[in-house]
Amino acid sequence: MNGKNWTGKSKGGKTGYQIFVFLLKHTGLRSAYVLLRFVAFYYLITPRSSTRHSYKFFRKLGLGKTKSILSIYLNYFVFGQSLIDKISAMAGFGDKLSFYFEGEQYLHQMVKNGKGGILLSAHAGNWEIAGHYLDRLETNVNIVMYDAEYESIKMYLQSITGKRKANIITISDDMSHIYKIIEALDKNELICMHADRILNRTQRTISQPFFGENALFPYSIFRMIVTFGVPVSFVYAFREPGFHYHFFATKSRVYLGKQDVALNEISSNFVSGLESKLRQYPLQWFNYFNFWEK
Repeated sequence: MNGKNWTGKSKGGKTGYQIFVFLLKHTGLRSAYVLLRFVAFYYLITPRSSTRHSYKFFRKLGLGKTKSILSIYLNYFVFGQSLIDKISAMAGFGDKLSFYFEGEQYLHQMVKNGKGGILLSAHAGNWEIAGHYLDRLETNVNIVMYDAEYESIKMYLQSITGKRKANIITISDDMSHIYKIIEALDKNELICMHADRILNRTQRTISQPFFGENALFPYSIFRMIVTFGVPVSFVYAFREPGFHYHFFATKSRVYLGKQDVALNEISSNFVSGLESKLRQYPLQWFNYFNFWEK
């Protein structure tokens, strides 16, 4: 990633994953977290654009310089925890992890209505681990994402965790993923996607006030939801103390009416809800690029 564009690749290499998997297998989560403290410090002290953008975010929250730097370190640490927890849960090592589902009834009702639906989230909390446990819903769950991970890492993780419970719909340049989404909705399946990140400044965006300054959000996501006319719920899964995750889902809603009005309404609702959640869990926003319009 750089100051203007996002590549879609996660942090770390194959060797790093192998070390943490070894610890998970033989010693458990706590020892993996101990090693993670040093990894997070390494990311803090080495020059990278993500540190600069995170610093701006924490300053917007009103933190001083010292607390902002400490928060960046803790943010890297929690991001690492989310990756470790995901692997642990998907590989069957996550017996210590617990969950509380708040608003789960709204998702069951969405499935019961028989029209499929959109689960809209952000790069906040641990969305992948939430998708892993959504198999309790009586339908298939599809995660829409960019496939920019290194092939060696993908193959290694698949050998450890096995096949994902959720189906992956890869975003492609030829827009074929749109047809896969439509097909899934026709089967009354759920679609999980993010609405807080743009790839570059050339793509069309929607501007909304966010922490006191206008920020750019992907126009195509909101336009697609309004066009499909299916129910949408805002969902998040945030880590809490004691190996615990709190899953949130809002009551589903269909955004109808004039397109420009509906687009502004859904984007405004999403952004205000995201800001509220990030004020509650400020260390768990993992959107490491120049987010604001200026």
